[in-house]
Amino acid sequence: MTTEEPEQIGPFVFASNPEYPYPFKVAKPPRFWLDEQTGKLAEVVEIYFRTEPLTTEQMDWLKLYVHQYLERAVIASDANRNQLLSRIAKLRTVNDLEQFVEELAEWGVEPF
Repeated sequence: MTTEEPEQIGPFVFASNPEYPYPFKVAKPPRFWLDEQTGKLAEVVEIYFRTEPLTTEQMDWLKLYVHQYLERAVIASDANRNQLLSRIAKLRTVNDLEQFVEELAEWGVEPF
């Protein structure tokens, strides 16, 4: 059995959880927030789940996370992945992010 090396994405370090692999065959599976090892992402996601205001850095971290997830995840064939990815940089508030994540779910992508 091969052990996958941790992957660093920005300030985050992800390690695969063999008990919960990404269910679709893709070249590079998206990293799930619960598999992030530093604890930084989990802390920010919990703040996001409580719909509390985020600092600029925290919002940037969530955008980075959502970007890598959307970039790698299986998505509906009629979705415009590049257009969706380009919108992430424009997200400014928790509400913006919530609405965007809800839209992603309509395309079959659920990062949280």
